[in-house]
Amino acid sequence: MFIFISLSQLPLLKQLRLPFETISQLDDPFIINKRVHLPGANQPLSDGEFSQAIKGMYDALEPHIQAMVTFDYYLEQTKQKREQIEKQIQRPKTPKQLGLASLDQYEKVACLRVFKNIYQQGLWQSMCQHNGIAIKVDHQHEYFSATSFNEKPQLFANVEYDDSRPALPSSNDPFPALFRRPEHFAYEQEWRLIRPLSVLDQNKEGVLSSKIPKGLITGIYAGLHCEDDVLRSLQALVQQDLQFRGVDLKQIGVSETHLRLVATGVNFE
Repeated sequence: MFIFISLSQLPLLKQLRLPFETISQLDDPFIINKRVHLPGANQPLSDGEFSQAIKGMYDALEPHIQAMVTFDYYLEQTKQKREQIEKQIQRPKTPKQLGLASLDQYEKVACLRVFKNIYQQGLWQSMCQHNGIAIKVDHQHEYFSATSFNEKPQLFANVEYDDSRPALPSSNDPFPALFRRPEHFAYEQEWRLIRPLSVLDQNKEGVLSSKIPKGLITGIYAGLHCEDDVLRSLQALVQQDLQFRGVDLKQIGVSETHLRLVATGVNFE
């Protein structure tokens, strides 16, 4: 899995530190909840709501019909007529446990964003404008998988993509809004590591970070627009710094035959 690092954050990386983001830095409008409007009764269903409604219809079928058709096939067929079917579906009532998240709960923690795939143009554009880097990390390391860090709880989980609002925080799910994103972001395939602010270090610029163990980083990918001086600095890092020696260094380029990003060896202009 991969973590994007901007050029301004490279000094932190060279110290074996990863930058975390506060809730205000994430700038998620569905956590901040400014200018909230109540939609009309006929708003489109989210993918999750539609799938749940179709599951109810499938479960109501006669057993002999279910035996001939899997739910996945039934769902795919109904999607072809989704607009017409949605008009016949009763809108789900808003459960009492749903509502707008309180910022107080979320401002106690910070987030490290981790992605399954770095070959998405939209990710490079939104995360670092193609001139930062992405680091490949061992996501199975206890740095991520452990349930606690410095004797405080931490949470590492995948983001769900659904337009419906998540439930309010609970003891079993303390930060649901951090793990719910709109459906059109599904291409990001994001995971998030959540830690309390109290276990993170803060430098004089106010950047939050956490020390990482040697060996957690297995690869470095320079962005398409990285300047030669940045590439030389990264090359020196993996060749001379004992903490990074042996880490694979690649550069993002574009395919000659397809509209795709690819990883290549480092080439200086």
